[in-house]
Amino acid sequence: MADISIENILKSLEISDIEEKVVALNQSKRHPIVALVNTSDSMKGYENLLKKIIEGLYNTILFDRATGNSAELAILSFNSEVKILERMCEIKCQEDRGKNLNFHCHGCTLTGLALKNAIMQIEGRKRVYSKNVPKIKYYSPIIILISDGVAEGCDDNMIELEEEAMKFSRAYIKKKVSENNLIVIPVKIGNYGDDALMGELTGHNNDKRIVKVSSEEDLEDFFFCVQIILLALIRFRNKIKGW
Repeated sequence: MADISIENILKSLEISDIEEKVVALNQSKRHPIVALVNTSDSMKGYENLLKKIIEGLYNTILFDRATGNSAELAILSFNSEVKILERMCEIKCQEDRGKNLNFHCHGCTLTGLALKNAIMQIEGRKRVYSKNVPKIKYYSPIIILISDGVAEGCDDNMIELEEEAMKFSRAYIKKKVSENNLIVIPVKIGNYGDDALMGELTGHNNDKRIVKVSSEEDLEDFFFCVQIILLALIRFRNKIKGW
């Protein structure tokens, strides 16, 4: 898929379910973040771990005043359907901060459609930034893909849509990462997932930068990784090539 095709598709997307409001008093440069949580059948047994990841992600972002002021967070889950649990908005506006979310794992895995929805949250919010007066600047968006990487098969009616969405999402990720305008953090849950797919979805060839989480003891490394990336982007104004 050529670069121009990606841009044309983005222009033609009917982006819905986007938070249109911004906090006018917040003059910080924004940092769009999407957490994508796989809740398909292969993730059964990890429901409590997923909840702790999301609750801890809020705490990690808010640990620093600058990151807390800049971050905007969307939470999406995906199995046989993609659900927007939190639309992207300033994290300080999300009072429950993950405590209201419970995950129930069942169904197949629509990773491509989930990624496309994450991209729509990012691109839709960027449109909101551009319409604001004055325009709101933003840092490189982050997609945090929390999954085992296993593709649980869906019915024939969804296969074509899933394949088309995955093709678009891969091309979008590859392009934006190469331009240093996107970071994808793959968080592999469990010990038996698909490392090749998770690595590919970072947008890098043969990428090995996968955060592996099998239990609560592994969460510290993941949260530390997120902290380092946020601090580098926001406090030190650095762009991260791949992280």
